[in-house]
Amino acid sequence: MSKSLVCFIYVKHMVYGLVFLTHVKYSAHVQRDGIIRFAKEHGLTMGKFIEFDKNPDISMFKPNDTIICYGWDCLCNDRNFLRKFIQYLVNNNIFIYSVQSKYCIDKTMNIKVLKYAFDMYMDIRFNFISNKNINGARQRVANGHAPGRPHGARGVNHVMDGKGATALKMYRDGFSMYAIARELGVSAPTIKRFLDTQN
Repeated sequence: MSKSLVCFIYVKHMVYGLVFLTHVKYSAHVQRDGIIRFAKEHGLTMGKFIEFDKNPDISMFKPNDTIICYGWDCLCNDRNFLRKFIQYLVNNNIFIYSVQSKYCIDKTMNIKVLKYAFDMYMDIRFNFISNKNINGARQRVANGHAPGRPHGARGVNHVMDGKGATALKMYRDGFSMYAIARELGVSAPTIKRFLDTQN
């Protein structure tokens, strides 16, 4: 009678804590303590912390890993990267929790449905923006103008509407232009141009 050797390979799924080192509101210490407390309360065993100052390296996260961040605004520092990050999580079945939010992506959620919804949203958004741009160009041509907007005309007059007082206060309080830009949802060059006009 022959004997066969059966080998079982156990793949350990990691629980990562994301700590955004240059966050405007929350220090690394506050984030780390909140993540540790959240993990204990939910019976999760922390694997390791990942500290980053702009965007984390998402390639290290593998299917069925878990990510805990302090708040959704602690995931990264770039809006375009955030879309890429969320899509990567959904595509790779990676769970994510925020200490400050009741919403999460985990095994209680149907990831396939979420992925479908996310893909559908991206498709709708792309088509909507494309059609809006095409219709806008047609309207400009019909009115005797060039199809594109003039060079440098993107939101120049309105991007800082209602934000000037906050920008000035933050600047006087010692915040950097990058921190002010992040808080107000505009670019750092926009903040620089605004501040230059105030002197």
